[in-house]
Amino acid sequence: MEFTLDKFNGIIIDPVTAPHDAAAFNAELNQITEFSKQNNKGIIWISLPISLSHLIPVATELGFVFHNCLENEITLIHKSDIVEFVPFIPTHTLGAGALITNERNQVLMIKEHGMKGYKLPGGHIELGEGIEESVVRETFEETGIEAKFVSVVGMATRHPYQFGKSNLYFVCHLVAQTQEIEIQDTDEIAEAKWVDIQEFINDMSNFPFNRHMVESLVGKQGLELTQLEGNQGPTYKPEIFFSKH
Repeated sequence: MEFTLDKFNGIIIDPVTAPHDAAAFNAELNQITEFSKQNNKGIIWISLPISLSHLIPVATELGFVFHNCLENEITLIHKSDIVEFVPFIPTHTLGAGALITNERNQVLMIKEHGMKGYKLPGGHIELGEGIEESVVRETFEETGIEAKFVSVVGMATRHPYQFGKSNLYFVCHLVAQTQEIEIQDTDEIAEAKWVDIQEFINDMSNFPFNRHMVESLVGKQGLELTQLEGNQGPTYKPEIFFSKH
């Protein structure tokens, strides 16, 4: 099997070069672990596609452990005695909520099936999806309202969340480009409506965090999307949020 050395004194195995035969895989992987030991390397990384899942027991027998998993592959690592810390990916799930008001001093709210109170439109940020893109998409899917992203006005964390990970929730200020509500995702959303801001804040059937969030953040400026000169190359950041005030 072919492998490369990374800048953190580790070894990254190319899974494309892995033999499908378990015995051959065992022999070659054992050679790499010996090479790592003799040369004082830190972590050996290998990501096996689902088509090579039969090789997982071979790797674990040689001391590899699970690190992270996607739908179509699992990453395993072999950690030497000189390594104390292994960066874990992922540690968080990400979500975004849309804080949208109109000229009638109303705020846009949704209610999912089974919910007692109302909350902001929003949801999960998909892998590779930006905060701006996600919250605009979720708003349209849940309410039919087309909206424009303005800023991030708040955030909150929660732990533990799903599967023992943490959750990071961004509260985003959006401006509605349309007003007529037409729910697109009727399987998830039971109701969407414009609600008087003070009425929402005073309604005890709404979750306290949601009431406090609206009361604290309506009208706030927040962190705006910023374009920086020189933001390119290997350190390129697709979204940068800076305070403008």
